[in-house]
Amino acid sequence: MPDCSQKNRPEPNRSKPAAPPSLPSRLGRLLLCAALLAPAIAAAGSTPELVAEAEALALEGDYSAALPLYEQAIASLAGQPKAQHNLRYRYGIVLSALGGELRPDLYPLARAQFESVLDFLASGQSLTHSPARVRSALAHTYHQQAASAEAGQQVELLRSAYFLYRGAVPELASQAEWHNLAITYFNLGQVCEWQGNLAEAVDWLEKAVALDRQHGFADLEQDSAYLLALREQLNPSAHATTTAL
Repeated sequence: MPDCSQKNRPEPNRSKPAAPPSLPSRLGRLLLCAALLAPAIAAAGSTPELVAEAEALALEGDYSAALPLYEQAIASLAGQPKAQHNLRYRYGIVLSALGGELRPDLYPLARAQFESVLDFLASGQSLTHSPARVRSALAHTYHQQAASAEAGQQVELLRSAYFLYRGAVPELASQAEWHNLAITYFNLGQVCEWQGNLAEAVDWLEKAVALDRQHGFADLEQDSAYLLALREQLNPSAHATTTAL
């Protein structure tokens, strides 16, 4: 089963993430992941058709038409809370992707979806996604929004992302969600870098790279390059030349 957790990908020595892929291609991957990870929506009537139409419109770039269809589909599942919250998670992923590219005003709505899912799970219910995975997705909305926020707001957004990511770590480890854990370690490293805490950023990236290597994840090369860049920022003198002036 594919892993669909989100990851900010920086270029070395940048304080902001590199430009993301174009929205249609990134959203397409996220929608495919959400479809594969979420169980089929077991609802009579038009709910599956609403979701299919919403996702088709989103992929075409017609977000103003797509988002109300998601809302209608969610409302139609009021009598099926498990299916409704699976769809809320899926909708949150879409909103997060849109927020990262075109609509930062959608981050609070994305967070509302993930928070609703967490409340549902806290009530003793279960879904395909663990609370830790949902918490990491919630953290990512703060993390992404911080990239374009003003300095004062950025501090608060990064603090929220940091504590949510940290809160997800123990459960991801206990449930052996190794890829999600590696991604969360990576994101913690980037948050710490943006906060100016390079020593802690290196610690998190070392954990991410260790998991990449242990489990053969495709992120190993890119994560290792980021770790090297962080180490060079932390200790530039180790890489200085000895040329006499």
